[in-house]
Amino acid sequence: MKNAFLCFALFFIAPFLFASSPISHYTEEKIKDFLTIRIELKSAKDEIALKKIDEIQHTVFSELEKNAIDFEQEKLILESFYFMEKYEHALDPNANRDTLRREMKTLMKRIFSCIDSRGDEKSSKWLYNVCGDVTSYYMTRSVKATFFYGLKVKDMYEKAVKLDTTLATANVSLGNWFFYAPRIFGGGKEKAEKCYTAALRGSTTDGERYIAYQALSQLYFEEKNMRLCTLNFEKARELNIGTKELDLMQRCNDAGYSLFQYRRNRAGIDEKIPEAYQDDEDK
Repeated sequence: MKNAFLCFALFFIAPFLFASSPISHYTEEKIKDFLTIRIELKSAKDEIALKKIDEIQHTVFSELEKNAIDFEQEKLILESFYFMEKYEHALDPNANRDTLRREMKTLMKRIFSCIDSRGDEKSSKWLYNVCGDVTSYYMTRSVKATFFYGLKVKDMYEKAVKLDTTLATANVSLGNWFFYAPRIFGGGKEKAEKCYTAALRGSTTDGERYIAYQALSQLYFEEKNMRLCTLNFEKARELNIGTKELDLMQRCNDAGYSLFQYRRNRAGIDEKIPEAYQDDEDK
């Protein structure tokens, strides 16, 4: 009787347990690899990091088509990860800012189009994840754009987490959304802490652990819990995958503000956009 029940249960449950991923194992592995590599590159000089990202992209894309299940979606996901890390290293030079933002807008629209064409069943957690990432960067171009895209970003991260509750990158990003968003719009540090804790539990790579420890450290700094701030800071440093950003974080804390505040000021809201570059969501 017990065996018969087990067979019955597996017959109905197995399709849900072993449902195929919308993307290939190859792409999943390349994403996981890059999650740690990109942390290591934060300690490299910008020109070295940019060259390394180009090399990785060339190598990965040369093998992608023969390994992909959904070539367009997988290429778009990987391209987004590489672009966003390039953007981080090329953010400071003002000469590149307008060009990079236009490229980012094109990339964002391609991701939304890919999601629309596939629907929830064929869109992977990583597609939602990068959609949230790219859009969250793009929306800081103006105050109006921030309001226009803000809830869309949250929706993308929530869809990624719904598909995989242990997805560390999406949990950290969703936590960041809750951290920065005013309470009147659903934000709050308590919600952010739950997301960061979930990210740490779900981490499978050093890169994922690093961003979870970093986020928790700075959240506790904001809450003036210096014991937990220091504990998580040291755990991030013990991973030994880069010190430049941690050194910056320490300098920020020593000066009395968190890395969250530094990033908010660095990204900024670009309210003085030349008329020729304004979109409907900027006006």
